[in-house]
Amino acid sequence: MLGAAIRQTWRALQTWPAAGRWKAAFGIALPTAAIIATCGFLGGWLRLDPVNDIQSALIAAVILLFVPALVEELVFRGVLLSWLATFSQRWGSWLSAFLFMLWHPVQALTFGPPWSAIFLQPSFLFATFILGIILTHIRIVSQSLWPVIAIHWILVLLWKLVFGGPFY
Repeated sequence: MLGAAIRQTWRALQTWPAAGRWKAAFGIALPTAAIIATCGFLGGWLRLDPVNDIQSALIAAVILLFVPALVEELVFRGVLLSWLATFSQRWGSWLSAFLFMLWHPVQALTFGPPWSAIFLQPSFLFATFILGIILTHIRIVSQSLWPVIAIHWILVLLWKLVFGGPFY
């Protein structure tokens, strides 16, 4: 079953959605971003604080494309979702989103990055769960990983470069 999940993930990487699917994906992502922003401003982990160093911003943009966007989406909306969906599409979708949310406190408690305290805040966990649900939906509807990789990357990039997210 894991082999089938990996093959399905590979197909989702090879699939480039039509323009209408991209539009639909961002149509769902924008109101979700507003919910996440509300959680962030109320929780204190979002504040307007744009980065002024263009070189650091460009380096961060490249790094953030790979980690977390590409890697986390390959795991949570790729292999894990494909594998869990073999048991139940509905429960697999919810469990994938829930495990995505739980991954963030696991990072905080094991790796201890500078943003560990943020990853443990209830408002951040709620926002992460909402994001996980929406990205899972987009992945299923689009049959591609590219829209979820792009949305995840853009949201983290905005957080880090415009809204005061910690860099390192």
